[in-house]
Amino acid sequence: MEKVDELIESLSPNEFKVLPYLKEPDINSVAEKSGLSKVAVLRALEYLSNKGLVNISVSSKKVVELGINGLLYKKKGLPERRLTNLISEKKGISLADAKAQSKLSDNEFKAALGALKKRALMNMVNGKIIFSGEKEAVVKKTLEEQLIEVLPLDLEDLSTEQKFAVDALKNRKDIIEINSKTEISFKVTSLGEKLMGTEPSKDMIEVLTPEIIQTGAWRGKKFRRYDVKSPVPKIYGGKRHFVNQAVDYARNIWTDLGFKEMTGSLVQSSFWNFDALFTAQDHPVREMHDTFFLADLSSNLPDKALVSDVEKAHEAGVG
Repeated sequence: MEKVDELIESLSPNEFKVLPYLKEPDINSVAEKSGLSKVAVLRALEYLSNKGLVNISVSSKKVVELGINGLLYKKKGLPERRLTNLISEKKGISLADAKAQSKLSDNEFKAALGALKKRALMNMVNGKIIFSGEKEAVVKKTLEEQLIEVLPLDLEDLSTEQKFAVDALKNRKDIIEINSKTEISFKVTSLGEKLMGTEPSKDMIEVLTPEIIQTGAWRGKKFRRYDVKSPVPKIYGGKRHFVNQAVDYARNIWTDLGFKEMTGSLVQSSFWNFDALFTAQDHPVREMHDTFFLADLSSNLPDKALVSDVEKAHEAGVG
């Protein structure tokens, strides 16, 4: 009994709000009756699951749904249906007139022509489209049309005919979409059933504020217990400094190209590093904070004549 009391004292306000509705059929029902958002309900159920009051199960499935064009075609009809209705009323109609009167876009008109040819419902005679199908083809709905009317459906639940229609439509622009959806369900445990009628204590303090400390209102009341054993996301606060990351990135590029990294005591002066390579005088690499100042580099200094030539190149562009 003592452990149950401690468990009750650890429940948060949202957990108490969800607790009476743990036998509801789904999360949406719990959200509606508890007055919480779906996200808040999910968090509360996860906390209750950590305490052994509910069992949560997660499943994923693929659902076939209508795309943007699919929603439009459900109202107006597929392009091939609209073209079929048009040419079945005419003895013959030119391509230009058929496109204009059907009010189809270029892509829709091409797709409609392809579909009618595939079903042998049209012929081209002297530049005109002639309907060559049976009258039943005008009235009878195709498998694609039947599928559009009943979507959305679970991919696993499709019949053979519906799968055929999916294969025919999935390569056409924005008519159908196959999306992955995750479903979360829950079931109350025996312990959860015992606590479903439990109400929060009025003397329980959720948050310790300066006012409560100053007035002494905390005396004689209980603080909500916190479960320090509940699993939480791992946080890795440390990471390499961005300068080191940049150095490693540059090093990897050069070593991948076949260069070898060398270390040693050799130091080159700014003359050989920058002046001789015609690096601009105001280049950022010449800044004071990017420079090492070393004593006694007389042995590394170039010939005065060479220095003079480089100076002329910098100042006047003369070699």
